[in-house]
Formats: sequence, C-alpha cells, structure tokens
Amino acid sequence: MGTYIEADADLPLVRLCRRPPAEDGQAAAAACLAKAERVAGFDADAARAAVLELLADGVARSGEELVDHCQRRGLVPHDARAFGAVIGTLARRGLIEAVGYAARRKGHGTSGARVWQITAASR
Repeated sequence: MGTYIEADADLPLVRLCRRPPAEDGQAAAAACLAKAERVAGFDADAARAAVLELLADGVARSGEELVDHCQRRGLVPHDARAFGAVIGTLARRGLIEAVGYAARRKGHGTSGARVWQITAASR
C-alpha cells in the first residue's frame, strides 16, 4: 500500500473522499441537473410542475412513475438521474413526501424505489 504524503490532501480526489456523504449527493444531483439544463435544454421547473400535476389526485406513485410521466411530456434530460434533483427539491420544499418503497422496474442491482405522495400543504 502507498505511503500517505501530506501534499496528497490537496488532490481533488482526496478532497472529494473527505466530504460528508449528504453534501456529495446533493452536489452531484445539482451538477447533473445543471448539465441537463445546459446540454439538453431540460426544464426543471416544468418537470417539477409535471410531478405535482400527476400527484395532485392524491395517489402515491413511485419515483419511476414520476420520471416516466415527465418523459412522456417531452421532459427528457441527458441522464434520467437529473430527476433526483427535481424530486429532491419538491421534497425539501415540503410539497411531496416519501411514503414507502416499491419494487424497482429499472436499474441493475438497485434497492427499492421510493414512493411519493403530495403533501396536504401543496393541495
């Protein structure tokens, strides 16, 4: 195994590994969304509106169903992971909340999909 040298702390990968996990996830989601807006003309505001529109009937749906709904409306980013920032923003604003998990239809070796529902405050 290599020897740790104090100067290694200045390397980008070392700094990345030392960040708190939550910060990394939000930063990565924000970067993915920014790229989607920049290279694919993705409209995050329209995607958030489409998610709220679908959930307005009070029926809880998986994140995969929310993504499919947005994509059927032509809201297609360069990478579907950009929807994580869309859904996360709605959750942090208290407009939707996770109410359970469902079996995944997409993804390889991934855990269950979150199920989302509109909150009473956003009805």
